[in-house]
Amino acid sequence: MPLAVRERLHRHLVDGTAGQLIFSRELGRLLEAFEREGVPVIPLKGPALAETVYAHPALRPCTDLDLLIKRESLRQVDDLLRRLGYRRLADAHSFRFDLAYDRATLYEGTAGVHVDLHWGLLSDPRYSWNEREGLTVWDRAVPIRVAGQDALGLCPEDLLLYLAVHLAVHHGLAGLLWFWDLALVLDRWGGQIDWEALVTRASRWRVRSALYWALSELETLFGASAPAAAMARLEPRGPRAAAMGWLLRHRAPQQRRALEHLIALLLVDRGRDLLPTLRHALLPPPAWLGARYEGAGSSLVGHYLAHYRRLGQVVSRAKEGLRR
Repeated sequence: MPLAVRERLHRHLVDGTAGQLIFSRELGRLLEAFEREGVPVIPLKGPALAETVYAHPALRPCTDLDLLIKRESLRQVDDLLRRLGYRRLADAHSFRFDLAYDRATLYEGTAGVHVDLHWGLLSDPRYSWNEREGLTVWDRAVPIRVAGQDALGLCPEDLLLYLAVHLAVHHGLAGLLWFWDLALVLDRWGGQIDWEALVTRASRWRVRSALYWALSELETLFGASAPAAAMARLEPRGPRAAAMGWLLRHRAPQQRRALEHLIALLLVDRGRDLLPTLRHALLPPPAWLGARYEGAGSSLVGHYLAHYRRLGQVVSRAKEGLRR
């Protein structure tokens, strides 16, 4: 290959190796501390995928450590992370909002490593699904070895389902890295996956449509395919499915990212779940507004104005995504 290309790829490999060493070491330290405290935790994505499905861990870039905990462990984990030198980061929401309404919050360690702490698999208010069924992943968690420590991991069916729905809902079905994760999971465990159980679980979680479109795009991109019978059972019907298919055929990945709010609504399995979601988006309750926009003053009017300004930005961005 040309020397410039070779040098560029070598730099990527060196940087990837260094990053993986840093993240893996920190994850090992955290897993050891969680075990010492008796707190169940499941590493998601990042080093957990890098060490289980990639040919070399450095080939899977990551920017933070995603950890899934149980909701009842949140206060204990918050105290533990702060004792380990982590501090809460102000992201798009306040910590008070994260605790009351969201299912994730962000921390930063002294070495600059970020921990994205989750107590739910999805944290998107635009998407309606059965969160209670999603929490059953704890009942099927399997032992894994990651970052030099024994840990818990998602079973193959739950891992495939989580990665597919996360890609669809949180990333608008755009991003080669997340599709490649799915391709490698299928390559590693495709022959062992219980597709009957997976389709049934997708129905119980109410994420059939998200799973279908993620697997459909995966086959288009990399040729990794699910069994035809499973895809036939998952395939959505109706005007929202038609609109989703049109978007995937006619909009580039960067446009899909701009349309992530619309895509999350198109992916909802049950049409009757759309009305409560839209009602909440247009007329959110005062307590939610106060927690979400606490930096916009103390008046309810100020909170509503901040919310509608944000809705205007969302609509404006969506217009860009729909432009030819």
